Amino acid sequence: MQYDSSNNKEENCMKVDLTGQKFNKLTVLKRSEIQYGDALRWLCRCECGTETLATTNELRSGHKKSCGCLKHKTHADNLKGQRFGRLVVMKRVGTSVKDRHPIWRCKCDCGKRTEVRSCDLKSGNTKSCGCLGKTRAKNNYN
Repeated sequence: MQYDSSNNKEENCMKVDLTGQKFNKLTVLKRSEIQYGDALRWLCRCECGTETLATTNELRSGHKKSCGCLKHKTHADNLKGQRFGRLVVMKRVGTSVKDRHPIWRCKCDCGKRTEVRSCDLKSGNTKSCGCLGKTRAKNNYN
């Protein structure tokens, strides 16, 4: 990190470079063009793979530790290989933009593959690729 003792705040901010530095789960990729008031913002990649913006102060103070996924314990939960109903979890493929839950690619017993949020697997809301509901509907019809 560089610092200049001149009185121009904007000029001093331009000399701060956090690129490549790691703060908790976040690695700084580059300075963002989007500022937050007078504060510099940085584009960071979380260990979970999600990119997020953070200010210099948020990173240095430890106020921002991740993209938000720590709130959902995504770093601790590895569902790979686990079975949920007819689904077997194969690998993590991303994070839901809407609510930041991890998304997992699963293989159904019928052979199809589907992507499911971890919260839907764990709660039992999703137990198959959709074939279970079709099977139940067919059995109820007969």
